[in-house]
Amino acid sequence: MKTKITIIVSSEETEPVFILDAVPVANLEQKTFSKLRAAFPGPLLDENLKTLQTLANSDIYLEFLSRVSKQVKPFQTFDEFLDTTPPDAEKKIRPIFEQSLAHLVINDEDIASFHKLATTDQSTVILINLNFRLNLKPPQIKEAQARAIKNVPMFRWFPPSPPKKTEPSGSESIWGAAIKFATDATETARKEIQNTLHEHGQDEGLIWLAIQEPRILGVILNTFITPLTPADFLRWIAPEGQEN
Repeated sequence: MKTKITIIVSSEETEPVFILDAVPVANLEQKTFSKLRAAFPGPLLDENLKTLQTLANSDIYLEFLSRVSKQVKPFQTFDEFLDTTPPDAEKKIRPIFEQSLAHLVINDEDIASFHKLATTDQSTVILINLNFRLNLKPPQIKEAQARAIKNVPMFRWFPPSPPKKTEPSGSESIWGAAIKFATDATETARKEIQNTLHEHGQDEGLIWLAIQEPRILGVILNTFITPLTPADFLRWIAPEGQEN
């Protein structure tokens, strides 16, 4: 039975009353899935992923994200959610700084900046996996990488003095760490997509993926639009030996 928590705030100026539904996350996910399935019956893998893009920016989905995310700032689009919501990557990213850039004292903004940088690199990793010519990298990926680099405090991440000849430079350290993180995250995402679509089918699986792994959805939407196609997406997630 659904319970409700009532929070009453009063003052001389205003007396608003807020009623919050205390719904278990699993129940909220199931309700959101049902709403999205009814609103977007499929197919979701259409040209330029238009339907999946529309789903990602629908009121149903954004309301769900606002209820389950840690973000306190309002967001109006799915891209804003990805840009402003802190990643659950603290445990994975902090050791990278400790190993590659031990002289730095990092903060939450550094964690988020590095995560954005590495996330844009996931699209490049996917292109490499698909044997896509990197000199023809799609403009949306170039733009995402340019934004990520612009917002990262790159220069203060470099060592204060030149490294020894046997050591990588600061830029090599941070880029190498970002690529390794992106490569590992991309393979994890590929397997997660495989498992989800195998369990639920293509369209329902993509909806469940959106609900449970919104950042993976972000990588998909940023990568598999012109000149890539839904067929490229299916080829990328195909199990080894079943690409064709």
